[in-house]
Amino acid sequence: MEIIRLEDLTVRFTQGSFNKRIIYALRDVSLSINENEAVTILGESGAGKTTLARVLLALEKPTSGKYLFMGRNVWKDRKARKLIRKEVQYIYQDPISALNPSKTIGSSLSYPIKKHLKLKGEALRSKIFELLNAVGLDESIVDRYPSQLSGGQLQRVNIARAISVNPKVLIADEPVTMLDASYRIGIIDLLADLKKKMNMTLVMITHDLAIAKYFDYKVGGSKSFVIYGGRLVEEGYVSDIIKSPLHPYTKFLVSSYIDINGNYNSLEFLKYKEGGISSQGCPFNERCPYVKDACIKEFPRYTSIDGRKVACYLYGG
Repeated sequence: MEIIRLEDLTVRFTQGSFNKRIIYALRDVSLSINENEAVTILGESGAGKTTLARVLLALEKPTSGKYLFMGRNVWKDRKARKLIRKEVQYIYQDPISALNPSKTIGSSLSYPIKKHLKLKGEALRSKIFELLNAVGLDESIVDRYPSQLSGGQLQRVNIARAISVNPKVLIADEPVTMLDASYRIGIIDLLADLKKKMNMTLVMITHDLAIAKYFDYKVGGSKSFVIYGGRLVEEGYVSDIIKSPLHPYTKFLVSSYIDINGNYNSLEFLKYKEGGISSQGCPFNERCPYVKDACIKEFPRYTSIDGRKVACYLYGG
């Protein structure tokens, strides 16, 4: 059953006081996410991934288009936005700044439980201990402060806080980027395990294909949306995208991906040109080795290929 739907959603900002310039963070994005589904949002820094997360959390109002949550139009239904506050939770990239340094771990975990589950006293304390156990932490840290924990422990606390209200959707925005390599696999394993136990939709946002590939393996298959320059350029399962990328930008990502043996396809990588994000046509046209005149003039229509979608004139457009 569909839980999230975006229809031609655009988020744009105006830059400058006199010579105003329009910047598109997201542009005509349409996608669908189902209940209990694992989803990966792929793209480099500045692609629009975090803006998309903010839209899903109803923290960023789109300039145009629709956001439907459980069939309700979020920005025309105040109750739908209130519902999202509980049912869509977020794990921050930086585990340190996500927690108030002046509050104990127990205090940070208690707020959402009090607000949404209305627990107090011994029931509240039992719930906090239950959450700490669920994320692999000892109950003794409940009275400690964030400065007394490691980065990996802090991220587990953030995960505990996010799942404390039993959300339907959990968004993990680059959850292991700022952690030591020794902690990364453990956090991905934990998220995959919680998804299965809690029957929730899990959205993994990452720029790292190695993380995307491992996440896909742990959850038994993850639908992926590839974003570049605020545009959704390709959709398909992570395993298919890595094995056989379609859009030139996705090919660029895969060609620059270093495998477990330290190898990457340098010949394919060297085909790509230096350039920025184009505001006209396909945003990748300045860097694309296959660019055509049509790519500069207009963004292509989506083409379906073997159950996948791609926006590129190489496939008809």
